[in-house]
This record gives sequence, structure tokens and C-alpha cells, in this order.
Amino acid sequence: MKEQSPFSPGRPVPIEYFVGRIDEIKRIERALRQSAQGTNQNIFITGERGIGKSSLASFARYLAEREHQFIGAHSFLGSARSVHDVCAIVFKQLLQASSGNTLFEKVKRTLTKYISSVDVFGLTVELSNDARSKESLLSNFLPVLREIIENIKEDRKGICLVLDDLNGIAKVPGFAHFIKSVVDEIATNQKWLTPLTLILVGTPERMDDLREQQPSISRIFEVVELSIMGPEESTSFFEKAFTSVGATLQEAATEIMVKYSGGFPVLLHEVGDAVFWEDRDSSIDIRDALFGVGVAAENVGRKYLDRQVYQTIKSKIYRSILTKIAAHRRIMSTDEQAIIRKEMLGKMSESEKKNFGNFIQKMKKLGVLKDGEDRGTYVFTNELYGLYIAMEAGERRFSVII
Repeated sequence: MKEQSPFSPGRPVPIEYFVGRIDEIKRIERALRQSAQGTNQNIFITGERGIGKSSLASFARYLAEREHQFIGAHSFLGSARSVHDVCAIVFKQLLQASSGNTLFEKVKRTLTKYISSVDVFGLTVELSNDARSKESLLSNFLPVLREIIENIKEDRKGICLVLDDLNGIAKVPGFAHFIKSVVDEIATNQKWLTPLTLILVGTPERMDDLREQQPSISRIFEVVELSIMGPEESTSFFEKAFTSVGATLQEAATEIMVKYSGGFPVLLHEVGDAVFWEDRDSSIDIRDALFGVGVAAENVGRKYLDRQVYQTIKSKIYRSILTKIAAHRRIMSTDEQAIIRKEMLGKMSESEKKNFGNFIQKMKKLGVLKDGEDRGTYVFTNELYGLYIAMEAGERRFSVII
């Protein structure tokens, strides 16, 4: 009986299954080497949702710790509502990252006056919620970091801070100014070498938010932009993951999985995980791939389209247009299937025709459709979306696929 899948849908990729991104990793390693020599480096990892930003950031932290002797802290700022919260989350993460080794007491000693409680193993840390203490933590953010670096220099060369999940905090007044002031203070203070690598992680829209708050902030970051993975990288990913659990792959099955994942790491994991649990004999064949892709489409649809599309679109006209698009489009093909405006209009009622333009713009804004290569054509942003919508339109899963 199977116990554990090598895939992690909805979570950053485990280090042992991280593949590809060679050029991006080289740029990050170069920054880490420079930081280790005392020159602060700032990186912004960006790309569309599901492209693997958090996984790359997690791998960057791993490299910083294992290859460059840094202490690393990957902080998710989704709960942060103020810059004070950001400081607290970062320092709590630094404490937790050092728990279980000799660094913990050194980091804890630096933060003693800000800590209200800590368990025996350092896995649960609470910082003081006192207003004066919080204000002091904010104003002393950089001095505290420098003191930590000074205290751990016999064991570590520096600190790698990853600030992830910027969706809320990027728009908070003061956050962009705080980041820039920290970087500027490091750059202008020649008395201190600051072996710090600061990595921010977010979509291009989050950089726009930061730039709106602080127009000059983008110039302080080296931007590492992720694009979708190519067929070779995607194939390598599936081969490595399935081989790790003793499974073999038929070439045709791999091609199906690669096609429907579309190079998006989040979809690679959705497809791989579904195929893994559908397989019964540790030999991944076409049947396993087809059944798995259908399950993955349902999972992805429920996670993303139900919330983003079906709950957002209340218009019966829009839903009718979506159903007709799905019914018209053959899902399985060697080439990406375009939705041709002229053809679709010929299948619609007068009311649907009048609303088609607004519908397309809405779908593009929601990230479901994008412009095709030819004028007047549109394609689904990934094949699983198209498959799920077809299934919702009443098509049988495998008559649609085959």
C-alpha cells in the first residue's frame, strides 16, 4: 500500500525534488558569495502565480545554509498588518531557524529584551506585544541584525532573509520605505560589513505596489524572474520524482503529464500527485496518466476556478458563454487549441454576442484566458483549466481527453 507521494501540491517543493532553474540558481549563488564577503545583496524573485517562486526561495535558503554557512530564515508575511509585525515575524523565524543547535542561545541572547516566552526547544517563540518594545524592535531592526551577525560569526558567515507572501504587506504604507531604508543604511555605513542576503518573493504586481509606495525601490533589487519550465525540465521533474519511489514511466504517459501541467510547477505537482495515487503497479502508463490528469483537473478547478470564476461570475450569460467555449473546444490535441472569436460568435445568441467582449476581458483579468498568437484568438492559460471547464459543461472526462 502506498504511503507517501513524492509530490507536494499547494506547498513549496521539497529540496530533494527541486529541478531546473539553473540560470536563476547561479545568480542567487553569486549573490550569496558576495554577501559572505560582507557586501549586502538584495534579490526580488518574481513571476506569475504557480510558477515556483516560493520553492526557489526555499532552495536559495537551503544553499545559503548548506553551501555558504549562513543562517537562513524564510518568513511568510501573510499575517503581517504592519512593519512592526514584519520585524516580529523575521526575528521569531530567526530564532526558530537556529533552534536545536548552538546558535539558538546566541540569537536568543541578542533578542532577550524583546522575548516574552520561548519553549524549551525554541520551536515556539513569543515576542513582547508591549507598544514600547515593538517600537524599539522596529527602530533597532538593523542594529539587532548586526548584533546577531556579530554573535554568530564564529559559526556562520551571515544571514539570508527571505520575505515571502507579500500580498497584504506590500500595500501597507511604510513597508517599502522600511525595506529601502534598511538597504540604504547598510550601503552608506562603511563601518560595518553586512553579510546579509535579502530576498523578497512576489508577483510583478507586488513590485508595482512597492514602487507605488517608494518609486526608487526597484533599483535596489536584482530581479530574478521565473518563466514556465520547458518540456525537458518538466520531463526531468517527473522522471526524478517517480524514480524516487521506484516507479517507471512510459514515454507517452510522460508526454501527457508534461502537456497538461504546462510548465507550471504548481501544476506539475497537481498532475504528478494525482497520477501517483491512480497508479496501481508502479508502472506509469497512458491509462494512469489520463485518469490522473482528469483528477488533477478536478482538483485544480475546485481550488482555483470554482473560487476565481464560478463564484465571481454571477451572470448567466457569462456562464453560458463559458459552457459553449468548453463544448466547442477539443481538449486533447498535439497543439494548443485556440478559441477563435469569429467561430464562437457564430454559435452564440444575440445577447451572448453583445457580452462576449466583456466576458473575454473578465476571463483575462481572472487569469483563465490569454491572447493567442493570432489576432482574435484566445487560449486557456493552462490545459487543466480548459479540461475542467469542459468537464463542468457536462463532457465525460475521457471522451474529452482522447
